[in-house]
Amino acid sequence: MTLSRAGSRSQSEPSTESLAEALTALCAEVGIPFEEMLHTVEAALAAAYVRAFNPPGDVRVKLDTKTGALEVTSRVVRADGSQAVRTLPSEDFKRMAAQTAKHAVLRHIHDLERDKVLRDVAEHRGELATGVVDRMEAGTVYVDLGRAEGVMPPEEQIPGEQLVPGKPVLVVILDAQRNPRQAQVRVSRAARMFVHRLLEAEVPEIKAGTVQVRAIAREPGLRTKIAVSATEPGIDPVGACVGPKGVRHRAILSELVNEHVDIVPWSDDPEVFVASSLGPAKADSVTIDRGTRTATVLVPKAQLSLAIGRDGQNARLAAKLTGYRIDIKAGEGDAPGDAEPAP
Repeated sequence: MTLSRAGSRSQSEPSTESLAEALTALCAEVGIPFEEMLHTVEAALAAAYVRAFNPPGDVRVKLDTKTGALEVTSRVVRADGSQAVRTLPSEDFKRMAAQTAKHAVLRHIHDLERDKVLRDVAEHRGELATGVVDRMEAGTVYVDLGRAEGVMPPEEQIPGEQLVPGKPVLVVILDAQRNPRQAQVRVSRAARMFVHRLLEAEVPEIKAGTVQVRAIAREPGLRTKIAVSATEPGIDPVGACVGPKGVRHRAILSELVNEHVDIVPWSDDPEVFVASSLGPAKADSVTIDRGTRTATVLVPKAQLSLAIGRDGQNARLAAKLTGYRIDIKAGEGDAPGDAEPAP
């Protein structure tokens, strides 16, 4: 008997006589220990025998690796606690056994390949991957990643983005899970890590380590704020991320469906960091209460709406970026603005 993972080998009827020889050849081909495969086949044969004949007791099947002969036994516990082992007939089971063994081998190889994909995915978690949009089902986008299927649930998609089957799509790998058919990989375009990896891909200084991404706050499809710093003097981290004539910034925007992206300088001084996080608005002053992690920010009256942002979005993202509750107020004598708590 010859076994095929793709159905391209001999189509002749398998037999138990040729099974051992085929197993040996296949194990050598795919790099699986023979004893491991033999154990898998014998367990599958025992389960098939029970389904077919339903004998009492614990059924075991042994395959003679030289002759292909089958020995089927059943271990039964007597009333007095002793055990009896009896041999069961196997002649009527032979043809079914060969087919069962073939399917068990192919399933085992499939499972091993799937597990290898899962291990590979675990090593590449958090990295970008390019796939092809396969289909949409119940709001979930399925992406062909080659050896695995990418699954992008609604919460991992950029709101309003229209993905087209057959078109390439860039995603970040989140994690993987077993599926009876194949390895499934959860992917995202809405995660903060997606933006982080886009920056790495577009900004050589980040890969080189001279510019660091210190924090990201994101509302997918709407706005993202990114705080960056330099590890060497003389480097403008914001300028490096924006790029000459804004080319790097535009490349990131195009991948994010024109989501607004603010890149601000990070600072270990919370007053400075909070002020820059509210950009494009300009702060007149920032007062920090470290005990409550609250920042009170005064801005010119004309910039109050800009600082707070539409539906409080600018202040909300600034709070997430800095980790401070931000209370924005107009200049002295004007009405206070909205307070936006940090997450």
